Amino acid sequence: MIEEIKMKTGHYGFRSWELMVEYIAKWLVLNKKTGLACMAPLQGFKGLDLKKDSLYEYLEGLDYFNHYYAAAKANPWDYIGEVYIELELVQAGQNMTPRCIVEFMTKMVWAEKTLDGADEWFCYHSYLEYVFWYWVTYHSRPDHLKPMDPPLKTQLDPCVGTGRFLLVATEIKKKANLVLFGIEINLALYRACLVNMAMFSNHPYSIICADTLRIDQKWTGPTSKMWDLGNQWNLPDMSIFYWKPPPINPKSFSLKAFIEKDKT
Repeated sequence: MIEEIKMKTGHYGFRSWELMVEYIAKWLVLNKKTGLACMAPLQGFKGLDLKKDSLYEYLEGLDYFNHYYAAAKANPWDYIGEVYIELELVQAGQNMTPRCIVEFMTKMVWAEKTLDGADEWFCYHSYLEYVFWYWVTYHSRPDHLKPMDPPLKTQLDPCVGTGRFLLVATEIKKKANLVLFGIEINLALYRACLVNMAMFSNHPYSIICADTLRIDQKWTGPTSKMWDLGNQWNLPDMSIFYWKPPPINPKSFSLKAFIEKDKT
């Protein structure tokens, strides 16, 4: 699909990848393949232009979208992200975690008391080794250490990228009572994540495009109104949820804020 886009448009690298993501999203919506899992009050991707241009119709005529959908659903994974890596589009500060590491870390985080797999056993034995070491060293139980509990009901990826950790979580915990959250600052990766989640998520989810480091702590909970603005192709203003420094501090002064300040 990328090669066809390159030949038809002359766009290479990032722009050809970006068009591919947009066309896949458009096809998912037009063919009602987006599922019902998204949390926000949206159908498909709000703001996405659903008009069919000549290139989209050409790719659709070659049945690329349908073939990609069928192949990807048969073995869910972030193939859009893999293309991003192959085109050498990864920028400084971006880290597209390899699949084996994503799967290993996710299984360890979600290790259950049933201990059905090797990763769960590894995690549990590490826990037991620490308990034993603590007892031998201090002759008491490590009361500061929480016991291994059943899986949590929410998962947040604050730098979600194309959604790899959420995709693996929703795949290995299909029957879990789970809600997925993601934050990504890069618009292109955010949109790719929306496409992946629409295709693969088995759970409710909300993905927002925002700066994780600036979000106010009071807006971080799963019941925050911030998540109602998720899953939108065209972005709402997320800055209202950002932390704002006091208007009067040693380095700045606002006359308006000083006048309105409570004198009591």
